[in-house]
Amino acid sequence: MSPSEQELDAALAAAHLPALVLSMVHLTGDPGWLKPEWRPTYTPLARGDIGVPEAEQARLRAAARPVIAAHLSGELKPAPTPGPELVRQMMDFIAGTEIPAGYVDFLSDELALSGDSSKTPDWSEDERRAAGSMKVLVIGAGMSGLLAGIRLSQAGVPFEIVEKNAEVGGTWFENTYPGCRVDSSNHMYSYSFEPNHGWPQHFSTQPVLLDYFRGVAERYGLRRHIRFETTVEAMDWDEAAAQWRVRLRLPDGAVRTETATAVICAVGQLNRPRLPDIAGRESFE
Repeated sequence: MSPSEQELDAALAAAHLPALVLSMVHLTGDPGWLKPEWRPTYTPLARGDIGVPEAEQARLRAAARPVIAAHLSGELKPAPTPGPELVRQMMDFIAGTEIPAGYVDFLSDELALSGDSSKTPDWSEDERRAAGSMKVLVIGAGMSGLLAGIRLSQAGVPFEIVEKNAEVGGTWFENTYPGCRVDSSNHMYSYSFEPNHGWPQHFSTQPVLLDYFRGVAERYGLRRHIRFETTVEAMDWDEAAAQWRVRLRLPDGAVRTETATAVICAVGQLNRPRLPDIAGRESFE
């Protein structure tokens, strides 16, 4: 369902205008949107101040409105994926400064504008058959552990994730103190292949981040691969067998040793609090 005129106007009023300009370039393929008078000049620690006069901001919104309406109605078809030179111009524009050329390939790969990513496994049939004989153990079902599970699944590698908690999310499951939130922009913190355009804040709170990672686990069918409330007590490499022997403590307290071809440690580093001792000194683990 297309938004009403009032909803479109409200969205334009709330839009981050430098990002709006890049959206117009992406939709139309026209670098003419990268006007010098619309190029941001940022003020440190003032995210709402883009350094563009109000009159020019109003002009930009008015110019973008019919383009968005045409796109939503199906009259305007998206332009071809921007090439490296145009991506470089777009990067320079939104950053408000010249970006080193070496970042272009990195950003293009992260954005996956064409739908392809170098990080998606693209293995031959022989490689997939060989991978099928492996067993990978991933320790932790936080952000990194879930990502490992997704890529292993795409590559056809059998795997299991062990998680000491009763839920996915890692640090976002464990840290629930008042005001807990991400300290990086949501869009930079989330997976490049799982963008979320519904973040309620630029730096969202812990429950929102936890819901995001729960949703990812559901969409990629990872829960059936996760053994919750299970901890790794020790690992030993068996040189002769070329495999790991991993001692697990199960939810019922029982201990079991299992084998794995490879182990991915995704335990994180932000889930062990530093608490003051009785004398008021900080206690480090």
